[in-house]
Amino acid sequence: MNVVIQKLNGLWHLIVGSCQIRTPFLDTQDRELVVTYARRVYPGAKIFQRD
Repeated sequence: MNVVIQKLNGLWHLIVGSCQIRTPFLDTQDRELVVTYARRVYPGAKIFQRD
């Protein structure tokens, strides 16, 4: 499973397949918090960042 992390409208979002999931993190917060969150929610997934 691939998970893409993207900043959109002031928040970090996770994109899993065709679903876009809003996270509780603002885009000013560190990306590592979002990566940790994504690994906890989707264990074993490959995490990518899209600018």
